[in-house]
Amino acid sequence: MKRWRVAALAVTASLFGACTSSPLQSKLNTQNNLRQFRVATQRAIECRTKAAQDPRYQVLREQIPLTNIDAAQLSQMADQKFATKGEILALDSWTGDVNACLERLLREVDTTIPSFGPIIEASWNDDNTVFVKLAHHQTTWGDAIMSLKRNKTKLRTDLIARADQVAAEVTKMEQAQFNRRTAIISSVIGILP
Repeated sequence: MKRWRVAALAVTASLFGACTSSPLQSKLNTQNNLRQFRVATQRAIECRTKAAQDPRYQVLREQIPLTNIDAAQLSQMADQKFATKGEILALDSWTGDVNACLERLLREVDTTIPSFGPIIEASWNDDNTVFVKLAHHQTTWGDAIMSLKRNKTKLRTDLIARADQVAAEVTKMEQAQFNRRTAIISSVIGILP
């Protein structure tokens, strides 16, 4: 009788161990991916900041904040001038530099948190649409700034919503794992003499 109990407890312990390793590993992977995403995001910000310091973009810095759109002054947001030929040429180079920063970020996102990729790409496309409108004199500098501010807010909102979904999925997975462990323990206890 004792051997049977020991065997049952050994089976329970191994099942319990198997149940705990998967969610723990998944949670560790998620945390590691989030850490890698944060590092990649910081690199993209540094890349953009470095590009913004290029003397070629002085003409743009007078019209629009290149590193933090929220730093726009009222006079910039109210500016109803269209982009000049020189500003359009600088804007073309600027978008090329920024796109290179974003491409590196997206490569990292694809390997860490792929569900964030489409959100970042959509925001990138929205920003590029604003720049195209500037180049075609379909929008003014002030209107462009306001559009870019809206794009930034939408990006943040969408990323937060997706992060909340990821967190809920992890919590749901942990709860399911707990329920499985409880069911296994209950069934083993039920068969013990």
